[in-house]
Amino acid sequence: MNTIKIAALTLAAVLTAGSLILWQATGGDYYTKFEVVQEIQEEIDPEDPLAAAGFYEGETVTKTVTAEGLRLGLLPAPRGILDKHAFSVATIVVPAWALALLILWLSRKKKILPADRRQN
Repeated sequence: MNTIKIAALTLAAVLTAGSLILWQATGGDYYTKFEVVQEIQEEIDPEDPLAAAGFYEGETVTKTVTAEGLRLGLLPAPRGILDKHAFSVATIVVPAWALALLILWLSRKKKILPADRRQN
């Protein structure tokens, strides 16, 4: 194999592995997010009338909060053409593999004729 073909395939494989590792490290969501919505446990206020009436007995109280943070997704979720949510595993991996396959296809196309039929 030609070194350009090997380099293209290696680059595509490294970008795929890196983006999948980053995807898992940031939470493994399906769509890219820059705001993370989480439920956190909250202590029960003893002066709360519902707590005094025994409404929360045996249950944990949760509060929904949003925080800034990147969650790389498998698929983009853009709201426009140049939106930050267009960044995803698919938008990193697909162009890399398309370029690698294009390089392989173009190098194969040059070798269609046998060596004795090629014009010098």
